[in-house]
Amino acid sequence: MSSRYERKILEVLKKHKDGLTTVNVAKEADISKTTAIKYLAALRAEGKVDYVEVGPSKLWRIKRREKPTAKKHKARSKSEKLEALMEEFKEATGVEGSAIVDSDGFTISADLPDGMDPERFGSLISLLLRTGMKSVDAAKLKSLEGIIIEGGEGRIVIRSEGKVLVAAFCKPDTPLGTVRLEMKDLAEKINKVLT
Repeated sequence: MSSRYERKILEVLKKHKDGLTTVNVAKEADISKTTAIKYLAALRAEGKVDYVEVGPSKLWRIKRREKPTAKKHKARSKSEKLEALMEEFKEATGVEGSAIVDSDGFTISADLPDGMDPERFGSLISLLLRTGMKSVDAAKLKSLEGIIIEGGEGRIVIRSEGKVLVAAFCKPDTPLGTVRLEMKDLAEKINKVLT
């Protein structure tokens, strides 16, 4: 059963066969951009809509149904599944980039802002986690769930879950509640893919 927002978005996209940018979807559906991002990502995950990249923008449209054929479905690799999960996370939250790092500091998958080395970033995240764990132990806070680093241009949110650390780069106005909630869900899905 689709939500009211999903139905509004689908109605708007049906009227615009050539597609609309995220901002225009929000405007036409009379919803916020954040809401549009969240529900477009959900609709994409359900296979109802898709987008094409046109310069820096995404042009959303109703996904055209392929006619059934005798083709066998190609199994997706773990890295493809992780990349798809990270893309859904990015769409749902509006983060600038994200990374999946193991507890040893090895970067498993990353979609980082330009100029950032994934391997070096993974080592830094692992170091931050170890430092955070020592602080939690010293303060007798039971366990470390996450770390938020704030800077003048945004935040880095890190969550430790099972075998992985998930890190996200957020603009100052990105809603942290949404990021933290979606990050928990993302981390659980990542752990399932990796086991």
